[in-house]
Amino acid sequence: MSGFDFSASHRRLEQVLRQGVEQGDFPGAVAWMACHGEEAPVLAVGQRDPALPHAMGSDAVFWIASMTKPITTAAAMMLVDEGLLRLDDPVCHYLPALQRLATEDATPCQPTVRDLMRHTAGFTYGFLGDGPVHRAYQAAGVYGFDQTNQAMVDKLARLPLLYPPGSTFEYGMSTDVLGAVVEVCSGQDLARCLAERVLAPLGMADTGFSLSPGQLARVARPFGHEAFDLAPPPAGAAWASGGSGLWSTAADYGRFARMLLNGGRGPGGVLLSVRALAEMRRPQLPPGVGFGPYVAALGPVAPLPTMGQGFGLGLSIRLDGLTHPLPGGSGDFCWPGMSGCQFWCDPQHGLVVVVMMQAPSRRLTYRACARQAVYGGAGPATEGLS
Repeated sequence: MSGFDFSASHRRLEQVLRQGVEQGDFPGAVAWMACHGEEAPVLAVGQRDPALPHAMGSDAVFWIASMTKPITTAAAMMLVDEGLLRLDDPVCHYLPALQRLATEDATPCQPTVRDLMRHTAGFTYGFLGDGPVHRAYQAAGVYGFDQTNQAMVDKLARLPLLYPPGSTFEYGMSTDVLGAVVEVCSGQDLARCLAERVLAPLGMADTGFSLSPGQLARVARPFGHEAFDLAPPPAGAAWASGGSGLWSTAADYGRFARMLLNGGRGPGGVLLSVRALAEMRRPQLPPGVGFGPYVAALGPVAPLPTMGQGFGLGLSIRLDGLTHPLPGGSGDFCWPGMSGCQFWCDPQHGLVVVVMMQAPSRRLTYRACARQAVYGGAGPATEGLS
């Protein structure tokens, strides 16, 4: 493939990650790359735990935070494929507790399942502001690992929406609510549903909401001075958070990302239909949609039209290579986690990249640095590569 040297790309990414360790940006990192089905050796640099003399291993386990969202969305789209869930149904059709949702001014409104997947349902995160709705989220303990998904829904049912559904892209608890919808439609708790529909078929043995003793011994840790906006799940957490609750490894997540790139096909057959994947990867935000203040904090993957990006279902998608702040290929799609992890798929170059670190304060920097390393420069999108 002229214009793109996969081996050189792999070497540049390793160099950038090693430099990050040497500079003290993060204790260690793991990266997984594949191009047209060819897997490069897994990169593991630095230390797994800065408090212990353990080298980072390729099988290190990371809290992937919001990289949980695409997996939950994919499971929901499997239910759409089976006719058990409809994108344009009101959410209350599946979660009756939410049938009296309203905005702060008491205007009744009903988000759809599609709104949940594209973050236009009106839900937020409590830590994203200090307004009345944010304070109400914090007081109600909406984000708490001692609850079930139904208990979370019951809390949200008593709180106002921050925005009318469909009006504003507001990052928040929407995918957690989607996880509750998945439980109802599948007849399974979310952990079992994801395990049976996504994780086991793809061989993602180190991905889940809880950790075995062996996995716990492989968990990557951040520097002690780092602080997460949202707390990672504690050991033995009751809540399977569809928005941020999963732990995984770089190789495991690479298997999921490769399935998305390969038309929904896994080792054992088709998991997602071509139609479902097309829905996930096409622009879904309504015309004239607004953007909540937090969207800028997503940095170079913010789905802003002025940055050449849009949002599909659970994924940020490239719309315009000329204004996109990151290099990449035509039609590439991605999502990161606030813990420092990220992935992207580049259909033009047949490329999948997963980078994992536990470094929330450096996450925006390395969302850009990793891309620049892979594509060999800090300029605009490299859509001309072939």
